[in-house]
Amino acid sequence: MSRTQCGPIDVWRWGLESTPGDHVAFAVSRVVRDTHGAVSQARVAESMRTDPKALTRLLPPFGAAAGDETGAWMVADSMGFQQLFHTDAGSNSAGVMSSSALAAAWTVQADLDRERVGIQSLLGWQLGQGTLFAGIRKLSPGAVARIDERGVQITDADIPQLPRLELAEAVTAAAELLRTSLNALLDDHPDAVLQLTGGMDSRLLLSAIPEKRRRGLRAMTLEVPGKGDVAIASAISERYGIRHDVHGLTDVGDIDPAEAWDLCVADAVRLDGMSDPVALAAQRIGERAFDQGVRISGLGGEIARGFYYVGRIQDRPYTRKDAEQLASWRMFVNEAVEPGLLDLEFAAWARKAATDRVYQALRAGGDEWFRAADELYVRHRMQRWAGATDIAVADQRTVVNPMLDPGFLDIASQLTPQDKAGSRFLGALQMALDPELGQRPLDGRPAPSAYATPSRWQPAVDVVTTGRRLSRKAVQRLQRGNRPPAGGTVMAAKVVEHWRRQPDTLRPLGRLDFVRDEWLEDVLSGRVEPRPSSVAFVTNLVVATS
Repeated sequence: MSRTQCGPIDVWRWGLESTPGDHVAFAVSRVVRDTHGAVSQARVAESMRTDPKALTRLLPPFGAAAGDETGAWMVADSMGFQQLFHTDAGSNSAGVMSSSALAAAWTVQADLDRERVGIQSLLGWQLGQGTLFAGIRKLSPGAVARIDERGVQITDADIPQLPRLELAEAVTAAAELLRTSLNALLDDHPDAVLQLTGGMDSRLLLSAIPEKRRRGLRAMTLEVPGKGDVAIASAISERYGIRHDVHGLTDVGDIDPAEAWDLCVADAVRLDGMSDPVALAAQRIGERAFDQGVRISGLGGEIARGFYYVGRIQDRPYTRKDAEQLASWRMFVNEAVEPGLLDLEFAAWARKAATDRVYQALRAGGDEWFRAADELYVRHRMQRWAGATDIAVADQRTVVNPMLDPGFLDIASQLTPQDKAGSRFLGALQMALDPELGQRPLDGRPAPSAYATPSRWQPAVDVVTTGRRLSRKAVQRLQRGNRPPAGGTVMAAKVVEHWRRQPDTLRPLGRLDFVRDEWLEDVLSGRVEPRPSSVAFVTNLVVATS
């Protein structure tokens, strides 16, 4: 890293040689491509000089930075998947732009933002553009941030109002987009590996690849006990001559407690303290036997099937009570810390604050409930949870998500909730891309063809399915537990064992009045075995306050 003085500010440049006054621009992401293929560094540099917003249509995650004698600026992709941060616009303090919220916070000695800490204690991730630190914000999707002698200024994205798209038109447009994208990707990276599961999203991507290109295609499947991914993916691979690798997770139990802690701390830094470092560390260990390189991922299919949809799908208004129910039953269940970790008064205040923020996020998505729920998922959960995790593994591999293409997102946003619900659109898309694959059952579910043309009994089936899902959530709530990530339980136990051997590790938490000393003492003494979500939260706090 080199530092170059540019007028009234300092511009940090990563591995770039230049002289003051030059215009320097570079991508900060590993993925630099659009629907039609790789985008050159020359195009990035020219767009950063003339029209940075033109780059927001590149495939997420994408980000770029530039600087000259007048200042520096950076741009985010249309989803905000690339994690870029800045101090508050118009602040009287020194302005900072960074690819790390932690670095930005340490630079300006920012305090923890108590409301954001409270939100994360329930969600496990952040809403909107807030961070764990007061005065530090994430760059919003499609926005451009500039820093000069006036401080930080933000130019937000222009959000066009797109017309409604009929289902048949959407299927045709999406099929063409995916075929173009996958062919271009394999032209650029013939050895790219498809993450093939027994689910619908990875099957859609395989279906977008011409059958003649499937022979010799590389694919991998993670073997998870109790799931049918391997059997389904193996049968498909045999049918089309795909080079299929199956891997089980490397045993997390073989990791030493001190190493487990070091790995979790390193991943908390990669995540800027704002997602689950325990899950990520366990995943990294599990991936040790896998080839890395370029991965083709099906992340993004959830956007086109209504991730937060529950009940009968018909246009309706909503109130804060609806937001509270959604937050309690769908958003606070898996990642919330256990009762007793936080001061009771703080915990109650945090729950109200988090629910208020969920309601505000929904209101920003419009007056209709299901469309607002879609916006909540795309504009909040995806950029702050999926995006953060995607960026955190960029040092290992390049992950390409064709269904995060801005064009695909536009198509999904133009459909009615009724067309997306029950995977109707995705089922129809599968049948348009490859009817043969569309007839093969999914893992634990019918074939995609059943979703494309649902029977007259499908609404009743959907009600039963929804009821079962809500029942599971209810049991989870009654048991006051949450669902740990793969390998997370073992990894969390290793971390706790390290805490007990080295109790000074948790000393930074003694300065935080919202963490109960009694809970810490009970954990260190062995009277409490904390949830993996609590271990993740505490790890993030230790990193943020160190």
